[in-house]
Amino acid sequence: MSPAESLDDELDALRSVSHGALLSIGGVSLQKLLLFLTNLALTATLSVSLYGVYALGNRIVKILLQFGSLGSNAALVRFLPEYRDDPARQDRVLGIAYTTAFVASLLIAGAVVLAADRINALTVAHPAFPLVLRLFAVLLPFDVFVRLLAFLFRALELPEYQVFIRRVARPGVRLAAVGVALLAGFSLTGVVGALVVATAVVAAAALWLSLSRTDLRPTLDPSRDEAAEFYNHAGPNTLSRFGKLFQSRIDVLLIGLLLTADAAGIYNLTLFLTSIIAIPLIAFNQLLPAVASRLYADGKRGMLNSVYSTVTRLVFTGTIVLAVTQFVYRGELLALFGEEYTRGSLVLATFVVGRIVANAVGATGWLLLMTDHQYLRMVNSWVLGGLNVAFSYYFILEFGLIGAALGTAGSMAIVNLVRLSQLWYLERLQPFDATFLKPLGAGAAMTATMLGVKPLLSGTPLLVFGTLAGIVAFVGTLYLLGIEDRDRRIVGALLDQYRAGDGTLVRAIRRVRG
Repeated sequence: MSPAESLDDELDALRSVSHGALLSIGGVSLQKLLLFLTNLALTATLSVSLYGVYALGNRIVKILLQFGSLGSNAALVRFLPEYRDDPARQDRVLGIAYTTAFVASLLIAGAVVLAADRINALTVAHPAFPLVLRLFAVLLPFDVFVRLLAFLFRALELPEYQVFIRRVARPGVRLAAVGVALLAGFSLTGVVGALVVATAVVAAAALWLSLSRTDLRPTLDPSRDEAAEFYNHAGPNTLSRFGKLFQSRIDVLLIGLLLTADAAGIYNLTLFLTSIIAIPLIAFNQLLPAVASRLYADGKRGMLNSVYSTVTRLVFTGTIVLAVTQFVYRGELLALFGEEYTRGSLVLATFVVGRIVANAVGATGWLLLMTDHQYLRMVNSWVLGGLNVAFSYYFILEFGLIGAALGTAGSMAIVNLVRLSQLWYLERLQPFDATFLKPLGAGAAMTATMLGVKPLLSGTPLLVFGTLAGIVAFVGTLYLLGIEDRDRRIVGALLDQYRAGDGTLVRAIRRVRG
């Protein structure tokens, strides 16, 4: 392949990832807004204690959601791009995924229903919690299939539908359900019941989209070798999820066990706010795993590293803007939900630092999966997860709520740095170069500007106008430092594609189906 052809292929890969990122940024931003409004409605209507009951039940089900497909989500992203020239094999892969998710999600939901009273006794001991948790368990299988179908579109490099299902339809319908339930005067159990109905509607709509917008039809006659290959990838990924639970989700369970429902509510809110900082990483990870699988299968390691580096720098640039805003104005941000939530200021600051490190190294976990190092990823998750349990338990006993944040944020940073070193050692993949200094410089200018505004304003006006001034300083500094030529090429390629009316959906279907 000539250098010109190689550059064209690389730009095409970056254009695909960037197109998915643009759609995902809009979708994830809308999702976070809808979730923000949902949390705002709940915190304004429910007591802190009842919101803590909702938050803990929701968090437990979110944890279990990670296991509901038994690794089928990641397996779809790994194998559907590789078998793009073999539609029948793609159908068999999809059949394995559907069957696995159906059986696993029903078994997990049944176990939660049976164990709800025991879980309540071990955690918040609130009279409303067992029924709330059982209703969330009913919701679980529907949510598992919403997520699985979204990953199907992700694997096919069809971000439009993935974004719509997971980032728009799901949170939008759930917000509508919560709003109707609260306006009708329903109790907390009525609100969660409305969420069950809403999620079932979204699952049905997602299934219809998959049948009407793709040629894939699940079949249940895989060979023994195909099933072994699927579970050889899905199995370690599932076990990795158990380790990840202990790395980054055990904190909520420990808070429920060792602290109070009020603490769980405050902690849940800080987790939600810092999840906004993950938007750039989520956006560029929309199609990066599928593209990475394709490049790795084709033996294009150098191109894969170049794409990884460019994408990670773009992620880091967006991260700085969101992280600086939340760190500098964290008190004002928490006060929007009520003065009692400002007790989480230090917790929020701790999570911001952990999220910066996680975003700065990029898609380390996905790249280990897409380069067939799923067993190493599993070992990482278990070793670091065990350390996090020990540290979080000790820190919560010693420092209370902030101790949980220290354990989880520290674990988040450590696991990503470990993965980065492993990617370099095994595949010679690492994203960093001198271009990362530019967003760092712009971030310093933004921080100084926002701190300079702080003595002049307070409350919501400070949050609004101070943030706007900081963004202006960030963009201006970045422009003065110079825009990268590669970024200009990506923007130009995207504009050419959109101006030409190039059917992204049609191109993607042709590429996936060969």
